[in-house]
Amino acid sequence: MNKKLKTIIIAATLLAAGTGAQAQGTEDTLTVARAAFVTDSTDYVPVPQGELLTSKIRLLVRTYGDRVYLRWVPEDYVSWMFLTIGGVNVLRSKPGSIDVDTLAYALKPLSQAEFQAKYGTDDDQANIAMGVLYGEGRIGHGQTEDPPGTMGASVEVNNEQDISFGFAMLVAEWRPDLAQDMAVGLIDRTARQGETYEYIVQPTVWDTKGKIIFEPGVRSNLVNRPFRRIPYDPQLEDTLTSPRRFVLSWEDKYHSSYEVERRYVGPFGQSAGSPAAPTPWQRVNEKPYVPMLETDFEGLCLYSDSVTHDGIWEYRVLAHDAFGELTDPSPVHRVYARDIEPPAVPQIKQFAIIREDLDQPMKRVEAAVVWTNPEVPSEDCTGYMLFYHNNQLTGDQWQPVSEGLIAPTDTVAVIDVTGLQTGEIAIRAYDDSGNEAISLPQMIRVRDYKAPDAPDSLKATVLDDGYVILTWQAPRDADVAGYDVAFANDSTHTFLRLNAGQIAETGYVDSLALDANQKYVYYKVRAIDWSTNVGQWSPALQVERPHATPPSQPHLDTSAHTDEDGMYMRWVVGRDADMKYHILWRRVGEQGEWEELQRWSADSLAALGAWAVDVRDNPRHNRQERYYYRVESFNASPYTTQSLAVSWLHQGPKYFDIPLTLSGDYIGSEGKVRLVWDVGRLPAALQEQPYYFCIFRRTAGKKSFEYLGNVPQDVHEFTERRLLKGETAEYYVMIRFSDGRESQASNTIAVQRPE
Repeated sequence: MNKKLKTIIIAATLLAAGTGAQAQGTEDTLTVARAAFVTDSTDYVPVPQGELLTSKIRLLVRTYGDRVYLRWVPEDYVSWMFLTIGGVNVLRSKPGSIDVDTLAYALKPLSQAEFQAKYGTDDDQANIAMGVLYGEGRIGHGQTEDPPGTMGASVEVNNEQDISFGFAMLVAEWRPDLAQDMAVGLIDRTARQGETYEYIVQPTVWDTKGKIIFEPGVRSNLVNRPFRRIPYDPQLEDTLTSPRRFVLSWEDKYHSSYEVERRYVGPFGQSAGSPAAPTPWQRVNEKPYVPMLETDFEGLCLYSDSVTHDGIWEYRVLAHDAFGELTDPSPVHRVYARDIEPPAVPQIKQFAIIREDLDQPMKRVEAAVVWTNPEVPSEDCTGYMLFYHNNQLTGDQWQPVSEGLIAPTDTVAVIDVTGLQTGEIAIRAYDDSGNEAISLPQMIRVRDYKAPDAPDSLKATVLDDGYVILTWQAPRDADVAGYDVAFANDSTHTFLRLNAGQIAETGYVDSLALDANQKYVYYKVRAIDWSTNVGQWSPALQVERPHATPPSQPHLDTSAHTDEDGMYMRWVVGRDADMKYHILWRRVGEQGEWEELQRWSADSLAALGAWAVDVRDNPRHNRQERYYYRVESFNASPYTTQSLAVSWLHQGPKYFDIPLTLSGDYIGSEGKVRLVWDVGRLPAALQEQPYYFCIFRRTAGKKSFEYLGNVPQDVHEFTERRLLKGETAEYYVMIRFSDGRESQASNTIAVQRPE
């Protein structure tokens, strides 16, 4: 076993607290542990404060309620051998107590004779433990490949010790009885349920020469409760490596050995709940599986297994923990076993072209293909299919030419090759697992006499600058090599071909003169195949020719405006033959954006015999900005024409009768006049208009009211302190809107300041 394996085994056995081993407690510092527990060890030699410890006794503890199981292991083989000679002390105390219970003093492994008497010679795992402890089967002096005393001999002996030590710790993990007999485990049966304990495992004899400095294993604050198993949940994956053979993989850094189980669910398409499935779980490994392969991923487990037949199978994994118990099974992982070996390859021997009527070569053309079955046919072959390939017709793809699957016992098939050219033909064999094998391709020579059909769905997109983009759909013929496009200025004229060479794509761009005295231009297209057969022309497509003449200008004929009814306008529009539509635009103010109010179709107006449009618009009153209107006309040219703009100031009434109730009094304690008011409902046209309240005052001897101040629209209160003793003043309030409109004045009240 190499260093990697040793590290994996030790880490999986006793390193991880809080993992699948359910280790409990926290590790105290070495200084505290020694002060509490090692006072009875007379051979202890203090280690200078801060000196690095070189060998740690790794301790895990599991509580069961009626007992506590301790498992420990030293850092390496040499440390373990030192401890087997001097023994270990296992001590227990309660937190905060100075009393220490010695559970074991100078605990050592059984002697060789005791091992042999207890386990005999047939217990392989006991023999491993005994061999590691007492040297049976290990490399002795002078038995290394390199000469004794050399570096190579030392490395060889060290590797052999690492392997032995790793397997000894594995069997201690599998067998609690062996763990105790090897002095790496102990069961405390005197622990009481619910009590809290601290445990320490330390050398009985310390190395006074300082060659090995031990750090005791310590676990504290352990409450002796019944053991609760933690779910085991590795993520299983699989890889199919050969027919019905899988490699299962999962990651686990905390366990070192496993049991793998499988069961058969049923054939493909059958679920685990079907009456015939599943079979009972079966253990597939005879001995615990130990990952031995070095990988780039720590804790990666790979297990290879073969099943006996195709179908759906399920696997699950159980792990051995450090206390000799199996975890619960992992979640079930389902695999699908199928054959991946292709069937035997058939061979094409000959073929012949068959035409229904030699005088009409464009009729159906067939080919008879003959092949031979393999000398050793595949038992699971389900049939054959013939395929055709031609770079010009099928590109990189092979096109099937046989109708459905041909029986595996047949050796002759007649296929339709109408419209195909000289190309390659091959036959593929299939089995019941979906595997296929293809023969070597053979050249087949076919002369095509059938012209392609006319293209479908010829369409045109006309751009303002005179370009026409033509598109169409290819015919169903598979051997179309290209297209021709023709045009004419009239449907009765002779069509002239536009393209010099064949067009490969289903599209073409033509350029038209914008000053031609023709309203329409006509296009049609045809297909040519790789055998130079020329197809029929498509139906002609009529396209309206673009031009650069702007439409006639619209103008205002009649207009009127009132603040109550809004604006009335009558616009005269042009009656050009190619007129498209007219748009009425409106703008608020000099800097506003034009918005579309209405659109008229020129064809609809022409159908009604109308040459003018009537417009009525009654927008929201605006006392600060004008409303502007204009009409714009569009025809088939890239240009438009606009009328002159007409505008009105749509002000509406300035004064509104809005209920305002004012009340007030002089507050002597504060030395001020306080006014408050209530406001009734605003008219609908003003409810979204911002406003504020204006307060006016008139004192004795004044003929008119003077402006006193204003407050925002959400404030209905005003105070002032300028009233003199014995003086009387009259007040009223009104609303002023942001656009200049106002409400009527409120009622007038008089307020007097006392002497």
